[in-house]
Amino acid sequence: MDVLEWRSSTEIPSPTEADGVAIRRLSPEEPEARALLPESRTKVVESFFERGDRGYVATVGDRFAGWVWVSRVSHRDPWSGLHIRIARDEAYVYAMRVEKADRERGIAGVLMSKLLSDLRADPTIIRVYGWVDRRNREMQLMLRMMYGFTQVQRVWRAHASRLGWQVPWSDTPKFGPVSRVGRHSTVA
Repeated sequence: MDVLEWRSSTEIPSPTEADGVAIRRLSPEEPEARALLPESRTKVVESFFERGDRGYVATVGDRFAGWVWVSRVSHRDPWSGLHIRIARDEAYVYAMRVEKADRERGIAGVLMSKLLSDLRADPTIIRVYGWVDRRNREMQLMLRMMYGFTQVQRVWRAHASRLGWQVPWSDTPKFGPVSRVGRHSTVA
């Protein structure tokens, strides 16, 4: 998989819109937004909130259509198996999901535009990381061409069911957000 980086100095397209799509922020401070989520996803959302993460949910009418999350703390992502290590001026974007029936609406672009616009407005954030499976060509193209993400690392992972593991010593280069050595290790 590829670990991608976006710098807050990068120009991004204005937040796009899609017909009938609304974007709402999810955070522990906004409990009413949880009602927008399918019941099957509420347990995982609680673990995201416990870590201090916030999300963005897309709805079409009153129906859940997708989400994306952002974290400001180092942690192990159980699904990918990656140990995400970030410095205080960095963020990690994860769990981009758009329901199959809504993928043609451009919801992924709307979610990313809103999230990156908010992160760009935060003066404490300089870099944003995320990982994308190399086979996910659509997401690779969208992030690189529309938003200016660049590859900073490559890593191999094993994946079974809903759990993943980073293959030891597969991070290239050995300096970055999924390595033991990176900007996170030089910030006091």
